[in-house]
Amino acid sequence: MAQIKDYKGAWKCTHWYPSNDRGADDFDEHEMKSYWDGDTLVLESVPDDSKSYFFVRLTIDDDIATGSWHETATEQSEYKGANYSGYGQLTVDPKTLLMEGKWAGAGLDRKLSKMRIYTGSWEIKPAQKL
Repeated sequence: MAQIKDYKGAWKCTHWYPSNDRGADDFDEHEMKSYWDGDTLVLESVPDDSKSYFFVRLTIDDDIATGSWHETATEQSEYKGANYSGYGQLTVDPKTLLMEGKWAGAGLDRKLSKMRIYTGSWEIKPAQKL
């Protein structure tokens, strides 16, 4: 079983989402730093040139991580600084701390001009260094 200290440090977070324009999944990657807020693991994106922001709060119960996420898209993207949020659940490999799972969240379906719930895959893994 992993210890709290094992979750400190640098992480890489990748999530896949349906593309509105390409008919296939797109993905975003964020370098993250972690810290504990009580019994909640908090991952926050490291600032970069894109000025996008990703924030995750997870509770970890044995080999399951459950929590919420928030993303502010970069102004230069097709999403023009839009805010998104949702929830997710991931399995945790106790040896490598690799987390793999699914997320769900609301977003604008531009073809239908209405909000809908999107889902996708999600991976969070320890990074070698930032």
